Amino acid sequence: MVAMAIAAPGLAENWVPVWMASPQAVWSDTTVFATGLPEQIAGATIRQPLTLGFPANRIRLVLSNVHGTRPLPITAVKLARSAPDAQAKDAQAVLFGGHAGTVIAPGAQVVSDTVVFPAEAGARIAATLTYGPDAVAEDFHWDARETSFLIDADKPLPEVLQELPARLTLSMVLSDTPARLGVIAMGDSITDGNGAPMDAMVRWPDLLARALAAEGIAVVNAGISGGRLLSDGMGRSVLARLDHDVLAVPGANTLVLLIGTNDIAWPGTPFSPEEAPMTLDRLQQGLMQVAARTRAQGMRLVVGTVPPFEGALPDTPMEETYWSPEKDALRRSLNDWLRGADFYDALVDFDRVLSAPEDDMRLNPLHDSGDHLHPGGNGNQAMADAVAQVLRKGWE
Repeated sequence: MVAMAIAAPGLAENWVPVWMASPQAVWSDTTVFATGLPEQIAGATIRQPLTLGFPANRIRLVLSNVHGTRPLPITAVKLARSAPDAQAKDAQAVLFGGHAGTVIAPGAQVVSDTVVFPAEAGARIAATLTYGPDAVAEDFHWDARETSFLIDADKPLPEVLQELPARLTLSMVLSDTPARLGVIAMGDSITDGNGAPMDAMVRWPDLLARALAAEGIAVVNAGISGGRLLSDGMGRSVLARLDHDVLAVPGANTLVLLIGTNDIAWPGTPFSPEEAPMTLDRLQQGLMQVAARTRAQGMRLVVGTVPPFEGALPDTPMEETYWSPEKDALRRSLNDWLRGADFYDALVDFDRVLSAPEDDMRLNPLHDSGDHLHPGGNGNQAMADAVAQVLRKGWE
């Protein structure tokens, strides 16, 4: 009885995600997309600045090797206040079961011990990881929209050996500050931030987090560029990664899902030349599966309609095949079905938010990043405003 009473407070701790980068498997074919990683990480030290989307008194880091096929040795991890470029200050050691390093088993992740680290929403922090001599990069997040740094040593003013546009190993930051809602924004490159400037923190989930933190709502970004609902793309499908990236995340109780563009667009393109065209029935069944699984976990589901993309990806090998009238007709049918469905808790009509006023097959030029597929700064702000309006209604 005494032992149980002593252990209970630790077991009752509540944590909420305040930053996230969904893991992807590192690919070996870099003819289309370079990984952005160093040639090797054995013995390397990598500093990863990030912005907290919600306040914290204490922090825990989550490190991932979920796509790894071999153990990943980490010899040291530090958490610090981020300063310009690769600089850091007030560093603290991050321990794992009281040890300075850890070895992450293949297919697994590790959660650090608690670090006392008071920080406001919007605070800039940096996690610095030093890898063991046998470390191999197999697990990363490709399109970070923020620069990390390969450095000569973990010190306040290091020499930068290489700038990295990807995340490596670091997949989540948890806070002990209670949140009314723990929101995960899941989707493809539109959510991941393609089209948003590097290091500007203006992806729509970033803007949403800043808008809602003071209202007790924590928001993190689980987008993956090239993501699809039903099939693996540049990462696992939504259905395949739903458990790890949403349902198993502590403190997460709301999913905002925008997905479908690549399911509709990829068949017949250089990405998937032999794939049969997508059908409305398959998309409907996939989304209903997401609903069934989130509801079974007691989570709320907010679904988004698919924005237009006529003329997408000009001057690329995808230009001729990514969009077609038939693909747009399927997008419209999906959106019409979503507007009349009742399997979700709320709907955000991104299609109407982002469409051109007189041509609803195209993005509004004011919202377009320039590639006619990904929203720019104004578009991301419009998306964040639309989601905030829905979340502020609450589910009391």
